This record gives sequence, structure tokens and C-alpha cells, in this order.
Amino acid sequence: MDEFSFPVVAAWVNAAIFATAGLINFTAVKSVRDVYGRWDVAPGFYRPLGLVELAAAVCFAVPSLRFWGVLLAAPIFFGSVVLLLDHRHYVYAASVVVMMSGLLAALLEIPSAANFALLNSSHHGLIQVTGGSSAY
Repeated sequence: MDEFSFPVVAAWVNAAIFATAGLINFTAVKSVRDVYGRWDVAPGFYRPLGLVELAAAVCFAVPSLRFWGVLLAAPIFFGSVVLLLDHRHYVYAASVVVMMSGLLAALLEIPSAANFALLNSSHHGLIQVTGGSSAY
């Protein structure tokens, strides 16, 4: 990592948060199943949620995909806040709101389209062609 700007750190912290939450939800440890059961969340909801959280973590880790990470993460954070407030867990809801502010910071570290170029058909993909701030 060339530089440790606040937006880069926020993107990586969000990646770590979503990777951890995704693994916990996808593996469906008993305590997670119990909490979801007490809160009347649909059975089995934790597995697709875990997959989406893992996808968000991957997107946060790749600079050209950070926008998609924010798009995946924002509704998860919002739903978490609503669910926590509904069950009167105000301190936890406030901490999730603080984590949501990291999404705004991560948005600042999304590379512009001018930094990427489409490769020819033999390579299939995007590469970064200019310097600028990068998380690598």
C-alpha cells in the first residue's frame, strides 16, 4: 500500500468488517441462529446474507470494485440499524451508524474511470493504467 489515507483505511476496515460478518453468518454458528430465531428473521436468511457480506468484502478490497462494495454494504448496514433499533439495542445501532460513515469515506477512494482502460479481448478485464492513489 503506497499511502495510508483515511479513505483507504476506511475501505480496508469495511472489508475486514464484512469478511468477518460474512464468515460468521455463512457458517451459521448456533448463537447467530438463536439470535435470528428470537428476532423473527426468516430461517436460513443468514447464509445468503453471509454470501452478500463476503462479496462486499471482496469489492472493498479491490479499488475498481469499491463502488459495488458500497452498494452491497449500505442496505446491510441500514437493515442492521433498523433491526437493532427495533429490538432496543441502541448502543449497537449507534456503533453501526458510525461504521456506516466509513462507507462515505470509502467512496472517496474509488478510482475514477480515467485511471482504468479496457484491455483487448484476449485479456478480458480492466487494468489500472495511471498512478494516483492506490490501495496496493
